[in-house]
Amino acid sequence: MKKTNLTPVLILTVFIAVVLLAFRKGNDPFENTATSTEMIFVTGGTFLMGQKDGEFDEKPVHEVTLSNFYIGKYEVTVSEYQKFCKATKRSMPKEPEWGWQEDHPIINTSWNDAMAFIEWLNSETGETYRLPTEAEFEYVIREGGKPGTFSWGDGQPTENIADISYSKVYKSRGYWEGYDDGFAYTAPVGSFQPNTLGVYDINGNMWEWVSDWHAEFTKEKVTDPRGPATGTNKVGKGGSYNSDPWHSRTASRAFVEPDFKRPTFRLAKSID
Repeated sequence: MKKTNLTPVLILTVFIAVVLLAFRKGNDPFENTATSTEMIFVTGGTFLMGQKDGEFDEKPVHEVTLSNFYIGKYEVTVSEYQKFCKATKRSMPKEPEWGWQEDHPIINTSWNDAMAFIEWLNSETGETYRLPTEAEFEYVIREGGKPGTFSWGDGQPTENIADISYSKVYKSRGYWEGYDDGFAYTAPVGSFQPNTLGVYDINGNMWEWVSDWHAEFTKEKVTDPRGPATGTNKVGKGGSYNSDPWHSRTASRAFVEPDFKRPTFRLAKSID
């Protein structure tokens, strides 16, 4: 059989054709490689946490100072969580109505599930990943502590939250009128532009667990707060594909028992 040699020009032509075909189908051939272990370095600072006209537990607005830290560039994905379940012989969480899609954020995880994943990941990698604190999470939503009711300013949203696509499926009035992000449900992580810190989906896609036990704020200045040592409820932060404007605010916080199964999570690390 005669051996065929591909010339460099032909190889380049084939490569370009594959790339163009992928884009035509809406699939960037370099997409879907996001991992939750990709970390963004966040320079700490001092900011005002909370909202004076928010919910009862979002006030008083108080001064928080944070040290430098790392936060996950992306939420933990279904694919990554599946590997954890396979390795530890755990069952996957309840499947959402739109089905498991590997590049979407894992959902229906409890705070305890998130901690079990992190413990397993640390044993596999030798790293010291953790959940972000509530203050760190809000600092990142605020793009380094900027003031404002919404992370995107006074204009239209820039993330996957309750929009026109969502309202068509759920027939809901609690959505951002005039905004259509194209997703009725969750989206593949990294589908939208990152914030100015380089973090994706921090206030959209799916709300997320943080490390803190829930407590009401005080007016005292605090440095690197970790929340109370014990409690009944854990805190969830960030908007979701089904978040109306009120629940998309930078200061919005949820509190639920640690075995409640709905949010997703992302990793964080302290500076060694």
